[in-house]
Amino acid sequence: MRLEHTDTANRPDAVQANRTIEVEGRLIAIDDEGYLLDFDDWSPAVTEALAEADGVKLTDEHWLLIDFLHRFYEEYEIAPEIPILARNLCKDQNDCRWTKRYIETLFPGGAKMACRFAGLTRPVGRSCL
Repeated sequence: MRLEHTDTANRPDAVQANRTIEVEGRLIAIDDEGYLLDFDDWSPAVTEALAEADGVKLTDEHWLLIDFLHRFYEEYEIAPEIPILARNLCKDQNDCRWTKRYIETLFPGGAKMACRFAGLTRPVGRSCL
């Protein structure tokens, strides 16, 4: 993965878009916190590149949460709040360990980092909290 700073002086989205990452030969626009600017740019390779840059070794547990977040966002166009995430994963996986504390053991940056790895745009309100 290669991070680049781009000239944003004449762009309407200049406040958010100031970097790109290169993944599999494609340049992906990200904001200053590393969130994708376009949800459709996401791929598992993007997640792997972001995780590598953050020093996170992805396991099946990480991917379960990343997949859930990506599908939820794709359907509802918003990231879930932690209680909704925990309740749905508890029901779907018959596994109720998905608390804020458990997510923080997987992702040092908590649910916000998980949302970023899932390709979600910058969270608003209480989503990903």
